[in-house]
Order: sequence, then C-alpha cells, then structure tokens
Amino acid sequence: MTHNTIRPRIVVGVSNSPAATAALLWALGEATLRQAQVVPVHAWQWSGQHRASYAPMGNWRSPDEEYQAVRERIRRAVAAVAPGLTPVVAKGPAAQVLLEHSAGAAMLVLGVRATDPGAPAAAPPVVAACVMAARCPVVVIAAPAAAAPAFRPYDVTLSGAPIG
Repeated sequence: MTHNTIRPRIVVGVSNSPAATAALLWALGEATLRQAQVVPVHAWQWSGQHRASYAPMGNWRSPDEEYQAVRERIRRAVAAVAPGLTPVVAKGPAAQVLLEHSAGAAMLVLGVRATDPGAPAAAPPVVAACVMAARCPVVVIAAPAAAAPAFRPYDVTLSGAPIG
C-alpha cells in the first residue's frame, strides 16, 4: 500500500546577498529535519518603470531581457548553495510576492544583514511586512557579520609609520 504524502514547503526569500545565502542554508538544514521541500523565491520588478522619462535610453533593457538576466543571476546564486533547487522569480513587490508564495507553507525564511554590535536592530520593511502579515511562521536569519579589519596602531603624531 502506498501513501501519497505532501511534503511541507519551506519558502525562502533569495537574492544575491550574504543574508539570503545564510537564510537558504538555514532553510536547507531545517528542511532536512522536517523532510520538507525548499522553495527559493525572488521578487522582481522592472527597473525601467522607475526611470525618469528624460534618462538616456541607451542602457535600458526591455522587461523580458531584464527578467531573463535576473532569473539567470538568481539561478546561479541558488545553484552555488543548492544545485538541485530551481528558484521562483516572480514579478511584484518583495513583500507581496513572498506573502503570496508562502501561503500554505510550513514556514517563510528571510535573511537580514547583521547589525553592528550595540546598535539597535530594526527590521527592514520587507521583513516587517512579512512578519506582520504571513499566514505561516516566519524565521529571520541574520547573516554572519563581516570580520572587522585587523587593527594596526599607527603613530600619526610623528611619522605615520606602523608601531612595532
């Protein structure tokens, strides 16, 4: 006897950023635990709709050309982390697209940039909108903070040369 079971979906917002990569990696780990499928989703809007009418036309791309370029860029970003996944690239504002695609999902996973230590954390608008309106749990993953450059003291009062 076979049972047709529907695997839970984990929707993850993806872009070409360290925060989105961290969110995708977390979602893949969670999907393994839950035996769920991961659905990477990227929201896209044509950049030409926001350009001034007097802007030079030479470097404009048609909506189709731009969509194909974005789709390929996101496909490569996802494939670098999870080669077997095919991302969904949907037209519309990010929060709206993510909310629509996460309807009926087990969870929505979003990435945010890490804040500076001691700085107050504020949710970006897309994350805030998804947390408030999603019909599933929302997990927010902070990207690992970039390492601070090594500190080397300089004697700026005399020669400006490194000390020691």
